[in-house]
Amino acid sequence: MHDQLPDHLLSVYRFAMHLCGDQHLAEDLTQEAMLRALRNLDSLKDPQALKTWLFRIVKNLWTDDFRAKQHQTTCSLNEAFSLNKDFEGKEFDPREIAEKTEQVSKTLVAMQSLPDRQKEVLHLIACQQFSINEVAGVLGISQEAVRSSLSLARSQMRKEVYRQACTSQLPNKPSSKD
Repeated sequence: MHDQLPDHLLSVYRFAMHLCGDQHLAEDLTQEAMLRALRNLDSLKDPQALKTWLFRIVKNLWTDDFRAKQHQTTCSLNEAFSLNKDFEGKEFDPREIAEKTEQVSKTLVAMQSLPDRQKEVLHLIACQQFSINEVAGVLGISQEAVRSSLSLARSQMRKEVYRQACTSQLPNKPSSKD
């Protein structure tokens, strides 16, 4: 199982980045999580649950040790592309990157307005493709609580994205001078 840990490094880093929003802190969180996983690998009873177990370690570390040091910065879309091997060597139209960056930025703003649990559930399901059961395991909550949080998060995201779309389409009113 030691040889499977590197396979999950990027997804663990992405989850850490989502939790803390700071590249250096996410790197520290990922490193500490991997070290703890290595030290306690023999306590993992089900090898199929390795990814869920790793994410649980990250979540616990963030909650227990790193949250007090919270910094709010995010990586750029270009940095995110550079971390993903699917995008290696591909050229992107600057207008397309600007458009996508704006969409991602609006989505992240909407996501940041969610309560922590809803934010974590939405990230694990939408970004990490975890199942309801896996999310319940990572967060230590019931599957019903995951479903409820996901439903509330999606509803709130729809409202926020709709609100943003409506306000961006409003024409600028000329100022009138009396």
